[in-house]
Amino acid sequence: PLVTVGEYLLNLIPFILYNVTPLCSLVAVLVTFGTLSRTSEITSMKATGISLYRVVTPVLLVAAVLSVTLFAFDEGYLPAANRRQEALLSSIRGKTAQTFLRPDRKWISGQNGSSASGQTGSAASGQSGVPASSAATTEPTRIFYYQFFDPQRDVFAKITVFEFQPGSFTLVRRIYAESAHWDDDTGRWLFDNGWQRSFSGETVSSYQPFAQASFSEIHEQPTYFKKEERPSQEMSYTELSRYIHDLQQSGFDTTPLRVQLSRKLSYPLLTLVMAILAVPFSLTAGKRGSLAGIGAAIGLAIAYWVLAGISENLGNVNSLPAVLAAWSPDLLFAMAGSYLLLRTPT
Repeated sequence: PLVTVGEYLLNLIPFILYNVTPLCSLVAVLVTFGTLSRTSEITSMKATGISLYRVVTPVLLVAAVLSVTLFAFDEGYLPAANRRQEALLSSIRGKTAQTFLRPDRKWISGQNGSSASGQTGSAASGQSGVPASSAATTEPTRIFYYQFFDPQRDVFAKITVFEFQPGSFTLVRRIYAESAHWDDDTGRWLFDNGWQRSFSGETVSSYQPFAQASFSEIHEQPTYFKKEERPSQEMSYTELSRYIHDLQQSGFDTTPLRVQLSRKLSYPLLTLVMAILAVPFSLTAGKRGSLAGIGAAIGLAIAYWVLAGISENLGNVNSLPAVLAAWSPDLLFAMAGSYLLLRTPT
């Protein structure tokens, strides 16, 4: 419906504003100081004894305030808007029912099976004596609950599978494991260090712990759980930090998340860095007009995103420390802007 699409676009606007603010800062400073330079107003200021540093100070102060505001925006409002727009996008695309309010506590319904593959029992690898459940003509309804899913390695952290009687919401089995990973050889999920509990009405009919087990009837493949968005976009700095701490205690690799945690600090500061870098460029491009300033802004933005993408990927594979991977583009651009600004005649 048009109302749903409109609500999605309204919740998408904060995400767009957050990402384009540094570029807006760059373009604004380039055009403003380029215009002042083209009309010789910068020269007039210098002639009256006002140094270039005095001229740019108010601009840099405003950029610094914008950086702090951008961080506060990401800490307070943006994660909720991102969760809402992701939920609306999932509804628009007709995806499987799932939750979005807690990215660190994920619920998603399983595939709707029509006929069973002949049995609904479990096959446990590395153990014996696990009885198979009775055959059924239809598969049970499943709901998956997990704390973390690594789409690169196809690994779950603290996963629970609830199975319900077909056509009703009566719980018939619950499977829990500290972790689960996809095995390409068998084409199944391998559950590690967990247990399964079967129910008969309101009573527990069986309970079996296991070191490792696979369940042939769980046929949802890794692609079923992969999402387009990053959990870091749906969490504040405080929430993401706590989430990483919990995963580290469980022994999971949190390197990509630690890179994103550092970027939550480095990206808002980019507004100030771009303002510093734009001043010397605007003075050199001023005589060529505003279009030259906009062209320079686009070139600088492309250079930043290429460098940021390279450093982020290097950080994700542990080739760079997480902090350095997030901060290196800002540091390099800040040093380049400071150097060019200091060399500019005042």
